[in-house]
Amino acid sequence: MITVKIVRTGERKISGIFVSGHSGYAESGSDIVCAGASTLIYTLINSLERICGSDPVKISNIIEGEDVNAEVIVPSEDRAQIIAETIATGYMSLAASVNGDGMQYIMIKEEI
Repeated sequence: MITVKIVRTGERKISGIFVSGHSGYAESGSDIVCAGASTLIYTLINSLERICGSDPVKISNIIEGEDVNAEVIVPSEDRAQIIAETIATGYMSLAASVNGDGMQYIMIKEEI
C-alpha cells in the first residue's frame, strides 16, 4: 500500500508531503495507482521548483522502481501552499477512486 502523509502546521498550512510504498494494484511497470502517485509527487516537486524556486524545497529519497519514496518540505508562502493543497486533493481523489471492495491501495494520513 502507498502511504501519503500530509503534515500541517497549527495554522493548517502544509509543511510537508511524504509518500512511500507500492500500491500492489498491479505488477510493477503496469501499476496505474503507483503511476498516479508518482506523477503527483513529481508534479509537486517540479511546480515548487519552477514557480517558487528550488531553494526553499527540500527533496530527498526519490526512488524509482517498485516503491515510491519521497519527502517534500513545502514552503509557507501562498503559491507553494496552493500547489501543495492541489496535490493533496489529487491524492485524496486518487484514493477515493481506487480504494474499495475491501481493498486499500493508497492511505492518506494528515498530521498536525
